[in-house]
Amino acid sequence: MKPVEVAEAPLPATDIFIERYDYEPPSATQIRVGRYSNADAVNTRQQENLLEVVIDTEIPSRAKTVGEAMEFLLMRSGFSLAAPSKQGMHVKQLMSKPLPHSHRKIGPVMLKDALMMLVGKAYWMKVDPVHRLIAFDTVEEFK
Repeated sequence: MKPVEVAEAPLPATDIFIERYDYEPPSATQIRVGRYSNADAVNTRQQENLLEVVIDTEIPSRAKTVGEAMEFLLMRSGFSLAAPSKQGMHVKQLMSKPLPHSHRKIGPVMLKDALMMLVGKAYWMKVDPVHRLIAFDTVEEFK
């Protein structure tokens, strides 16, 4: 007698996720922080938008160019500069320019404003929030 061939049924994909969570800012929850005081347990605006963190820093002397100053400012932000191919056509020459002495001491100011100060009014900032990349492009009137 010939053995019966049984077609293997595909196994159902196991769902490893228990529940789906979409991000919503938390509602204010009071927690006790002292004997007589409470505080709201919520995210700060800067934690929700990393480019709005307030910085007060001095660019180290080893950073000689605008690009190196940008890298220094972005170092702890979670963001980085996009590849040169994603930048506008004049950005490469801007990043290699010497850092002006007046830009060595920055703040207190939001990170996004500090970045815009370094590039000047001839550029606008593009943000890729998925990959946490920052790019710049030349404002139309300067192209």
